[in-house]
Amino acid sequence: MVHKLASRSPLGPADTAALLALPYRLATRDPGTYLVREGDRADSCIVLLSGFAYRSKMTGDGDRQILSIHLQGDLVDLQNSLLEVADHNVQALTRVELAYISQEAILDVAAAYPAVTQAFWRDTLVDASVFREWILNVGQRDARQRISHLLCELALRQEAAGICEGPRFEWPMTQEQVGDATGLTNVHVNRTLQRLREDGLISLGSKSVTITNWQDLQDAGDFNSAYLHQCFALPA
Repeated sequence: MVHKLASRSPLGPADTAALLALPYRLATRDPGTYLVREGDRADSCIVLLSGFAYRSKMTGDGDRQILSIHLQGDLVDLQNSLLEVADHNVQALTRVELAYISQEAILDVAAAYPAVTQAFWRDTLVDASVFREWILNVGQRDARQRISHLLCELALRQEAAGICEGPRFEWPMTQEQVGDATGLTNVHVNRTLQRLREDGLISLGSKSVTITNWQDLQDAGDFNSAYLHQCFALPA
């Protein structure tokens, strides 16, 4: 968490020490477990220490829209430090290790350390930037672009977090989950992934994807990493 915050906002030794001194409660959760439920009263913020999680909303008919994917170092629900009731769900995508930090502790450290406040604020603004890109992805891009864009995003974010090296990265999502993130059917997701493989852009593993042509995958996904606000790129 500290590494991620410091990569976007300047933090001094005292700021870093204050963040590392935050009291927390460790927990491990299995895939599919709700970490936050819509309508819950939030009393803590979650730092993802390992694994993947996702945010989602449900329609009245039970259809799910996945809103974002989160990985190690992410403050998954920082907004709950100020919002009393959760307005969406957060679930474990894989087995996850978590640190729960109380709202009170988050607010206290933000009040005492202006640079930490700025880092928290910037983190939520980047989250909002990613949400805007996801809206564009689902609303205006075709199936090939949507899935290519998702692949590019997860690759860059994993590399920045130190999870993967080079072109190979984890792909923890089922076809159903990819469909819920991109607004596509399972059949359409499968067909699109296979076409990307046949075109020599990716190689599919059991729980991994290797990008075999980074530039062409970016082009296929209409991908520009500026919305991630990180200076990081995989080699071509």
